[in-house]
Amino acid sequence: MINFVLRIILTLNSTSWIIVVFGINEKWKLLGFSTLVSALVLLLIPVILSLLSIRCFSWFGSDSLDTCTECILADNEFLPVYLGYFFVSLGLDDIQTLFFVYALVFVFTFLSQTQYFNPLFILLGFHFYHVTTVCGTQIFLIAKGKPIRNKNDVHFGDLRRINDTTYISREGRS
Repeated sequence: MINFVLRIILTLNSTSWIIVVFGINEKWKLLGFSTLVSALVLLLIPVILSLLSIRCFSWFGSDSLDTCTECILADNEFLPVYLGYFFVSLGLDDIQTLFFVYALVFVFTFLSQTQYFNPLFILLGFHFYHVTTVCGTQIFLIAKGKPIRNKNDVHFGDLRRINDTTYISREGRS
């Protein structure tokens, strides 16, 4: 059950920018605050969710990874997706369409369970990798620290399993 809730939070992290950009574009006023304060509050929501999820990763099952056949940095790979979220949210006309589009994106992101890319993680010192294990399994790795440029530098004793194909390391390489 905890894993399910944490995966919901990770999906919210990945998709909440649609709502944030829409709200800022529509000049929402939350709880009677000014447009500027409301925009700052909207921007804080994904930041808080990201920090919360990082703290909760310790609840996932642990694993390790000491060797691989390939490790490819994927930090820039998902930028087009996020730009797409921004452009979609700017093109929405009303809140009903926003919720319908957001619900679809959320469900597809949650069910795909393959990528939990969050651009805020990059600002917090994490990097994203496609790693092929020695068994030939391809995993998505989210790891804190300097970018890994060589497959021989892949040594993680503190991985947390988000799902069967996605892992995170809050501590960096061991």
